[in-house]
Amino acid sequence: MISIKPFRAIRYNPAKVKDLSRVVSPPYDIIPARMQEGLYRTHPNNIVRLILGKQKKSDSINDNRYTRAKGFFETWLKARVMIRDDEKAMYIYSQIYREGKRIIDMAGFIGLMGLDTGKGASVLPHENTLASPKTDRMNLMRQVRANLSPILVLYEDRGRKVKNILKEVRGRKDKKIIDFEFDNVRHRVWRLDDKYAINKIEGLMAAKDIFIADGHHRYEVARDYSLGLQDEPVPREVKDSSKYMMAYFVESDEAMLTILPAHRLIKDAGRLSKEDAINRLDEFFVIRKMPGLKTLMSELGRMADKRVFGIYLGKGNFYILKLRDAGYSDRVIRGKSKDWKRLDVSILHQFILQHVLGIRDEDDNVEFFKNPADAVRLVDNLGYKMAFFLNPTKVSQVKRIAKLGEKMPRKATYFYPKPLSGLVIHKFEDER
Repeated sequence: MISIKPFRAIRYNPAKVKDLSRVVSPPYDIIPARMQEGLYRTHPNNIVRLILGKQKKSDSINDNRYTRAKGFFETWLKARVMIRDDEKAMYIYSQIYREGKRIIDMAGFIGLMGLDTGKGASVLPHENTLASPKTDRMNLMRQVRANLSPILVLYEDRGRKVKNILKEVRGRKDKKIIDFEFDNVRHRVWRLDDKYAINKIEGLMAAKDIFIADGHHRYEVARDYSLGLQDEPVPREVKDSSKYMMAYFVESDEAMLTILPAHRLIKDAGRLSKEDAINRLDEFFVIRKMPGLKTLMSELGRMADKRVFGIYLGKGNFYILKLRDAGYSDRVIRGKSKDWKRLDVSILHQFILQHVLGIRDEDDNVEFFKNPADAVRLVDNLGYKMAFFLNPTKVSQVKRIAKLGEKMPRKATYFYPKPLSGLVIHKFEDER
């Protein structure tokens, strides 16, 4: 059983911050250095100072990006740059964006989700986590004692019962509290404070499986932090509040969700020549040369269900690879379910890179990127050996792997758009 409840969110004070688009930011893990610098310049109260503060050469135990985040947070609250809502609520969140010719309205609600620590867990992850990002987020949480950004989770809503409740509230102008555009996405938030509607959502969600789509590191950190906090000399209300984390709940509807592919760049292929690579791949794949990137990406999308990959070897050499027989990779990949073995990312990493090409499959040798044109440029101009292009993982695949208790290979999914940081904050404190 999953526990969900409303909370009194901390939000930017509209009397102090007139333009919310200048103080929000993407999640911390997709903010490169140049974007971080730009967000710092945009507004003195931009949320980036909390979620991903700058590091300094003079940083010490007592003065570092985490302690400075705590200082900014406390100062902004004291100055009422941020204020706390008077009543508990859930927050309906809509992101309207364009995907090709389609206009998509991705809508859900932000609420508190109980941290699942027992057996038979209802919160299902699909990705492995790394120690370094978890240490970073734990250091921050110990200072700010808050969920500064919601994680993205998915749920199944057969009968559209939850969706109908959200739709009714979205029709009320008096409940809308946020409406602005950021990075080509329109973001709107409504306050859901009707106790009957909240109770109904809590009841509908109680027996559902929850799939973590984005925020695996933050989820594990929140759970570990809460467990550790129970033995510390802190107020009971803080301990109890830490047993929940803020999450953005979205229906797992393929038509409403967009997963972008994370393509791969290879830095070092050892002594493998480009001719050798094609010869080795030819044993297992039907290979067709493509006239250019645009044609390759179009053909890749057209054959999305056929275990196909794109590869660029430099000097205009684009190829489409179609696996001749899934049995080839099935026999090589061991100890996993058939669903896991048939993921494009699984075939790429464990069959193509490791087995066929003998390429070292480590983070320092494989880079991930969203823009295919960037990959071509890096292979042509910066000495990268090759680029691989993939189709995106499907939502249905994410759910199947999670239900099986397995974890996908790294960077298997990139959900778009990301929920913004700075819309609402959950601070661990007395919530009466």
